[in-house]
Amino acid sequence: MAEKYQVPVEHLYWRCDLSFLPFSCTADMTPLEDFIGQERAMRAIEFGLGVDKPGFNIFVTGLTGTGKSSIIKAFLKKITSERGVPAEAAALPEDWCYVYNFTDPDRPRALVIRRGWGKKLKADMEQMVQDLQREAKKMFESDEFASHRQAMIEELQKKQQEMMETLMAEANRGGFFLRMTPPGIVLLPTKDGKPMQEAEYLALSAQEKKQSEEKRGEIEKRVDETLREAKKLEREISERLNELEKQAGEYLTRIPFSELKEKYADYGGVLNYLDDVRAHVLKNLQKFKGGEAPATPMLIPMPMAAEPPTDPFLPYRVNVFVDNSGTQGPPIVVETNPNYHNLFGVVEKMPIVGGYITDFTLIKAGSISRANGGYLVLYDRDVLANTGVWEALQR
Repeated sequence: MAEKYQVPVEHLYWRCDLSFLPFSCTADMTPLEDFIGQERAMRAIEFGLGVDKPGFNIFVTGLTGTGKSSIIKAFLKKITSERGVPAEAAALPEDWCYVYNFTDPDRPRALVIRRGWGKKLKADMEQMVQDLQREAKKMFESDEFASHRQAMIEELQKKQQEMMETLMAEANRGGFFLRMTPPGIVLLPTKDGKPMQEAEYLALSAQEKKQSEEKRGEIEKRVDETLREAKKLEREISERLNELEKQAGEYLTRIPFSELKEKYADYGGVLNYLDDVRAHVLKNLQKFKGGEAPATPMLIPMPMAAEPPTDPFLPYRVNVFVDNSGTQGPPIVVETNPNYHNLFGVVEKMPIVGGYITDFTLIKAGSISRANGGYLVLYDRDVLANTGVWEALQR
């Protein structure tokens, strides 16, 4: 009876008739772009991606190896390429930058700028610092500037000398010798045109001592008046020197900042920042008078410093927080390790004795910021496995 259930060997397999295939080698075939056997899932994903409103998300589930990730990535690329890029959105997605806040340094300002222009702004600011250093050194060390400055200082010294000579003459007529000491001016009574010795002064009669002290009081008032006049003169010359430097700074910064403002004329936030930078530069010209610009600080392993490293040009640095220069169309970010820092970003710190320091250049973007304006793909198991990520993501 078992013999009637036997299957002939030639019926145990199927042999393809190669004459029906329209190719001789698989290299000649066009790669398959669609997915086989996932029609319902693909319709659902296509519908979800068609809801172009905030607050909607797509949840994809299935057995491992069924192509969930591949389908999502392929559909995202297909949808974004089919939609095209409207003329008014050619600059999207935009770049985001952090810059120094001159009003409140603890709260850096965020600037949004055309795609690919974040790097340009960063490079332009670094070049501006280098150019100002070079030109400022040349200007403030020039013979013309030095002669103007020296003329003002000599004017001050001449007036001070005249005031002191007049004061000394009055003191001599009153019987006193004016001596300059580190603590201040000392009045010494004289006899025969020379300062008295202590014994000579003690030998004076009570009446002579009284007259000498009265005269000393009058001269001391005159000394105080002269010193006040000298201080006012010093302040006046200092203000004139500052004004001279400010005029030089105005000339020095006028063209570079005009060019930058013309280049970034479409971005009000950048223009406001450039105005603040120029005002800060004019108040801190001393920084630009010599030396080369230090390199932008890099976060590298280093021994714990006793004092925080300082960058004198930190207010003029630009942190390109989100750089979309290499992105075409909406960004597609697949976060395979969604821990808190990778997803939401981090503010890095540099160690010093007793704690840590940071600044706006150490703010790093997470996947959410990098996917802004596009799509973020997460694996739910990985999200739930990282402490605090799901709660923060819901918020």
